[in-house]
Amino acid sequence: SFDSTVVITTQGPGFPPLTTIENANESWAVFGQVSYDLTDRLNLTGGVRYTEDERNFRAIAAAAATVNPTRVKDEDVSWDISALYKVNPEVNVYVRVADGFRGPTIQGRDVAFSPGSVDAQTTADSEDILSFEAGIKTALLNNRARINIAGYHYRVDNQQFSIIGGAGNLSQVINADRGVGYGFEADAEFLLLDNWFMSLGFSFNDTEIRDDQLATDPCGSGLCTVLDPLNGFGQALVDGNPFPNAPLTTFNAFTEYTIPLPFGGDLFVNTDWALQGETNFFLYEAEEFTVSGNFEGGARIGYRDTERGYEVAVFARNITNEENLRGAIDFNNLTGFINEPRVIGAQLTFSR
Repeated sequence: SFDSTVVITTQGPGFPPLTTIENANESWAVFGQVSYDLTDRLNLTGGVRYTEDERNFRAIAAAAATVNPTRVKDEDVSWDISALYKVNPEVNVYVRVADGFRGPTIQGRDVAFSPGSVDAQTTADSEDILSFEAGIKTALLNNRARINIAGYHYRVDNQQFSIIGGAGNLSQVINADRGVGYGFEADAEFLLLDNWFMSLGFSFNDTEIRDDQLATDPCGSGLCTVLDPLNGFGQALVDGNPFPNAPLTTFNAFTEYTIPLPFGGDLFVNTDWALQGETNFFLYEAEEFTVSGNFEGGARIGYRDTERGYEVAVFARNITNEENLRGAIDFNNLTGFINEPRVIGAQLTFSR
């Protein structure tokens, strides 16, 4: 069971006028799961869940004389089935099919920015997700190496999306007819030496909006280079576009070398790196709002004593001082916001 109420107040000075809205969410569910060893090597697992989700929105204070209260509610039965097969003590393979549910939602931010409107709030219907996954998990070389690979495909009916910006300073929710995605993930861990550890990860995730009628206002400034076809109202048709802020590929790497000390604890040095592939920021596509090749790395050097529970280190984040575009504001200009610059510091940590 889940019950929450959030009250948000927005005030100028000047614009927007004083606005207070309330969002209430009540959700409860019952679920169960059964696992059965069909053989010494094959395990089957199944589960089912019933969910009820209700959201209520009202304006406590707003510039409009009346703002219509809004209520959305839905219920759903979701399930999953999986099988795990032990090929040998070092290798497991598995398959899983699952049906998921996300309840309806309300976005009421625009009540503050649309004075006089009685229906500035927007709603989106529930979405249903059907996913398929298969993979392999390994523990090799006397547990000195772990390699896991998984492939997946999923379909989201009535997929919920947020429209941020566009023609105005807006925040709205909508449904697309369908969204699909497929890809794979791989991660590996290696104990190269007794005191040298490395981990690697890679993912490929191809996503696509499928709705030949769905359209959204492109940048309100008119300064961006829209790549989508436009309808008769000048809106961008987003059918076939990737999901917003869903990188096509990601890569990460981490390695650490430790030196045990005779009086206890370890000296250590580590570094981590992350690379982000092609990413589109909005529902529509524009040359200015797509990035590719963002990367960032860091390093730490220090002393760690796990028995006494403390660590002292010096560190650097964004060690190469990259300027990576993380997002954009499109309703009145081509403003972008970037990551933090290089940061160098010291850290002292205690844990018990």
